[in-house]
Amino acid sequence: MIRGTIEIASGTRTDADTALDLTVQGLDSSRDVPLNGVQNSGSPYPGNVTVGGYVSSGAGSYGNDFSYPADDTDQLRLSLVNGQRVTVNIFPAPYNPSGATLAPPSTQLRLEPVAGGVDSESADNQETTKSVQAQQGGEHDLILTASGGGPARYVVRVTSLSQGETLGVAGSDILPGEAIVTMEPGSGSGQMRTQAGTAVASAGQQRALGGGQHHVRMPREREALMPADATRSETVVRTLEWIRELEETPGVASATPNHRVKALSPTTQTGYPKQRWHYDLINLDKNAWDRRDGSGVRAAVLDTGVSRRDEDWHPELAPNINCAQQGCYDAVDDDYRPLDESDSDHGTHVTGTLGADASGTNGKVTGVAHAVDLVPVRVLGSDEGSVADVIEGIRWVLNEGGQPRADLINLSLGSQTNNPSLADAIADAEDAGVIVVGASGNAGDDRPFFPASYPTVLAVGSVDCTGERSEFSNFGVWLDLVAPGGGVTNGCGGDGKGAVFSTVPGGVGYLQGTSMAAPHVSGVMAMLRQGDDDLSPAVARALVREGQITKATGTDAFDIETGSGVIDASAAASSDWSGYAALEPQREAFQFDDDNTEAELRLREIGNTGVAFSKPDVASTENWLSVVRLGERRFRVELNTDNMNTGTLYRDTLEVTYSANGEDRAFSLPVTATLESGEENRNAGAHFVQLIPVDDSNDRVEVVQKLVEANEGRYQFEFNTSDIEPGRYHLIAGTDMDNDGAFCGPGEACAEYLSEGRLREVEVTRTMNLSVTLETAFTRPVDTQADPGYRRTNNQ
Repeated sequence: MIRGTIEIASGTRTDADTALDLTVQGLDSSRDVPLNGVQNSGSPYPGNVTVGGYVSSGAGSYGNDFSYPADDTDQLRLSLVNGQRVTVNIFPAPYNPSGATLAPPSTQLRLEPVAGGVDSESADNQETTKSVQAQQGGEHDLILTASGGGPARYVVRVTSLSQGETLGVAGSDILPGEAIVTMEPGSGSGQMRTQAGTAVASAGQQRALGGGQHHVRMPREREALMPADATRSETVVRTLEWIRELEETPGVASATPNHRVKALSPTTQTGYPKQRWHYDLINLDKNAWDRRDGSGVRAAVLDTGVSRRDEDWHPELAPNINCAQQGCYDAVDDDYRPLDESDSDHGTHVTGTLGADASGTNGKVTGVAHAVDLVPVRVLGSDEGSVADVIEGIRWVLNEGGQPRADLINLSLGSQTNNPSLADAIADAEDAGVIVVGASGNAGDDRPFFPASYPTVLAVGSVDCTGERSEFSNFGVWLDLVAPGGGVTNGCGGDGKGAVFSTVPGGVGYLQGTSMAAPHVSGVMAMLRQGDDDLSPAVARALVREGQITKATGTDAFDIETGSGVIDASAAASSDWSGYAALEPQREAFQFDDDNTEAELRLREIGNTGVAFSKPDVASTENWLSVVRLGERRFRVELNTDNMNTGTLYRDTLEVTYSANGEDRAFSLPVTATLESGEENRNAGAHFVQLIPVDDSNDRVEVVQKLVEANEGRYQFEFNTSDIEPGRYHLIAGTDMDNDGAFCGPGEACAEYLSEGRLREVEVTRTMNLSVTLETAFTRPVDTQADPGYRRTNNQ
């Protein structure tokens, strides 16, 4: 017997009229008469809610014996505080009646205060991420309308994801049949072998990335076992199974999937032949350049490469590029000519913003650090590439423990997949003293974006010509600062001010995106390193955190949409930072809830060891938050739950103060907290629970399925194993919100029986007696996902 409980994540709710139709399996249908008006008018969802749902402008069939109904409008009542942001992620269903992909529906959001006031509204378009912001506190009706296109799942979030969570989109980034393997220390950087001396993969199917990491392809004999008609979902699942086997191989420290990363420039603009607006915004002018211009600093741009014509580099960049004696690298083609062969504007544009020469042949573009030594490193084939190539590019810069080939790295690329192998490479860059700058992403929401959101990367968001967050720019408690990246709101579209002017293949041009914001910051980092060769990445981040080289965009030192403010080139260039030292927090944001009501904060010394620190203190002015001193530089931050109302979002900043050689310093750390209202009301929708055979080569072994509904905020299930073929199984549960015949797809709730973040096998016997607990949520661990999901069966 296998008995199980599926706990439901805090704040989880479900749409009351999803597409799920169970009559096809002879069961009662959960598809109700379409609702008119608000689904939950008598019980508003709390301020930390995550709601999964379904919309479609029309009805139809998926072409696989499953159909979908029309449901063009959903209305949800939310309890919000002034300024709270509601984000909706749209996940288009994968099929139309002929089996081909349908276009995403056009959707519109409206946030309507129940008591009257100012409505908030998003555009009616096919963007898959939308957000609206409450203009006042109180109850609001969120109205989501779909028109055109096909059916779609959606996830409404009135809370932030933590760093280890995703909404299910990262599975689509996984590259089937590929892995990144890290060997145990001492294994060297040549062919990857286990401690037993045997090769993990043949020489033709592996390549060293550096730092004991290797890119490995699935053995050909194993690929041959894959069915010819295997779906992408099946190939991803087989890849994850192979990776788990790699992890168990002697001598292998870890194995992770390889996945796609993308460049981050969404739109091309034209029409404004100067860089004035974005350089004015960061206080960059001749006075700043007279003091610092980046000379003597090497800046690596890991991107699509740089364009060439007739064997000559782009004329605006050529004076600053020196690829002699293997001074540049191409991780895609494994040579030393990082040419932008695809004619993508991206790498050339980013490189120009960071370091175009002021006296170039055309003289039209001047980089932020116009005397810097540019080190192009090609890691993207066009505007897309793999994380293995990014890791190899980073490892090449780090030079296997020798003198790094660059002082800083610009990464205007990434994805929402948290890849531990990439995290290891980024951590090694920190240890090597290399400053890493990353673009925050262009999804326009607060989901962590990688590598930017890693704690040792300066995460750069984008602002428009007025200094406000660009509509496409990601934000959140993990954001460090912002820089000009463009945007067409607030009257910024005229005269080309909606974009950043820089070099492109064949000349000059305009792009907008967080990709364009990041090299502004990298250029300023080059100015900092020019004044101090030993300036550490930690000190560079402290200068940002303490507002020494940024301009705050609001009344608080930290803002969730703009971080510590806009980078300030004049402030960076006008002072000598060589002796700077600071107290660094071991964490830079706090997210509390019912299950996490306290956390410890420690401060450690970084920078000049000769600086004397005194009077460290941490304080909050809110009665729902308290700080207890545990030592000279140790504090406990905890919620005073007696002073809190359930279902309400609480926000504050911890004010950290101290003195360095008598100089008073201060910085802010963001805090958010919610206490759930009604744990018994948690509901993620009807769940299919399956035992899926690990080895499906035995025809006698079938998938075993149960269907369960939420009761008092959890699910209960039971399998009688005396009727199940013995063997190894995976235990999976999840919803099919759009009724496409697959569950656990992106945007659907999913629970998987895990061990250390990996699918755990259940050895089923006729006489077994096992009790298990799982947790379901519309968020999930990154590396267990399959897209589009697991198939439902008719076995009940």
